[in-house]
Amino acid sequence: MEVRAITIKTKNWSRKGPETTLSGKEKAEFLRLYQRFLAEKEQLSDWESIQSPSVDKLANYESLVEPSSAKKAENYSRLAVCKLNGGLGTTMGCRQTKSLLMVREGKSFLDLIFDQLEAIDQKYSTDIPLILMNSFYTDIETRSALKNYSRDVRTLLQNKFPRLEAEKGIALSEKEYGLEASYPPGHGDLLFCLFNSDIGDSLIEEGRDILFVSNADNLGALPDAKILAHIVENNIPFLIEMTPKTPADVKGGTLYVDKDRLKLLEIGSVPEEHVAEFCSQKKFKIFNTNNIWINLVALKEQMGKGGVELEIIGNRKSIGQVPVVQLETALGSAINSIDGACGMVVSRDRFLPVKKTSDLLLLRSDLFVFDKGEPKKNSARKLKGLPEILLGPEFDILEDFQKRIPKILHCTDLRSLVITGDVRFEGECTLKGDVSLIATEGDAIVIPDNAEVLCRNNVE
Repeated sequence: MEVRAITIKTKNWSRKGPETTLSGKEKAEFLRLYQRFLAEKEQLSDWESIQSPSVDKLANYESLVEPSSAKKAENYSRLAVCKLNGGLGTTMGCRQTKSLLMVREGKSFLDLIFDQLEAIDQKYSTDIPLILMNSFYTDIETRSALKNYSRDVRTLLQNKFPRLEAEKGIALSEKEYGLEASYPPGHGDLLFCLFNSDIGDSLIEEGRDILFVSNADNLGALPDAKILAHIVENNIPFLIEMTPKTPADVKGGTLYVDKDRLKLLEIGSVPEEHVAEFCSQKKFKIFNTNNIWINLVALKEQMGKGGVELEIIGNRKSIGQVPVVQLETALGSAINSIDGACGMVVSRDRFLPVKKTSDLLLLRSDLFVFDKGEPKKNSARKLKGLPEILLGPEFDILEDFQKRIPKILHCTDLRSLVITGDVRFEGECTLKGDVSLIATEGDAIVIPDNAEVLCRNNVE
């Protein structure tokens, strides 16, 4: 996703804001974002002074103490969980709500999230509320699916803001563009929606003052008891989980220190000549998992004093032949303005998002064993980390991916996998070492059921 705010020229935009069909608080919130977007600086001015935080600026998960069972139960009684559920599986060629896609053994992301929370509820005699923040793309389908579950789930609907023509900042017409005229304005919208609805206040009244937020497609983001205890014991108002950066994490936001305060840096605020350095592992060692913990009482107090200023990103897109801008906010940037907010370095196990079919391949393989909804590394794997997976365009669409890889792949001894061209698996298969399956045009590679592929197997 390109978020190059610097390329947006706003000299022809109205200072008052565009005409929209919004009304009430939603209109006021959109115009507030609009005015701030026009006023804010586009980039960091002193790039050389920006560095990753030193070790003493971040908590480390490995140093946390395991709380007692009684303390865990007490802390879980204060917890609510929110899953960001606004996305469709469009990067995998789907128009279905991503959380409803099947992951493993006939279970969807939502099924596995329920399993995770049910396991905690049963063990600690609690009933953790689940909030799903839906977008207008996912709301109807999600609420229909929830009728099949007995668990009490609360849904929160994101705002529906107008896309703006890039040249003049004019709102697209719903009459002309339909749903394409609008967009959900990023996960930072959660802060507004929580208290614009009655959910934020209701959670506080119920004593559920700690909210754990994560993406619905990240099954590694469990409500961890040690992190929760750390937040409660130290009265932390806002915490972002960070994890060590890898070459695959080129665009993820990172933390830096400015005047002794931690701040989140997104790619849209990086000067163009420094984007390559931002994306590398040299200057910034960690990146944002979007697993975020919020003290709702502290948040409400701050919002009553003037709100939480989130960084505004001008995300460029095209609707047909029309270049447009949509104004979005990132929840993690709340760390910039909340006193006492902090970051914590966690293991990669807590960041297992599914953005592409290659991510889904890993979760569907025997690299993971699911235990009450939790994906755990298979103890049979002795190699460090997860295999590097590169799939060709023939596997980009979920339907094609499932036809080409219909059964589980055994990958505990796999270091890397490259598949391009007309490659198909007839059943289960074991892959070991560095496997490369490259079918040239007009040729096909068919892997028979129960085959074992060792090291390199190329067709070029």
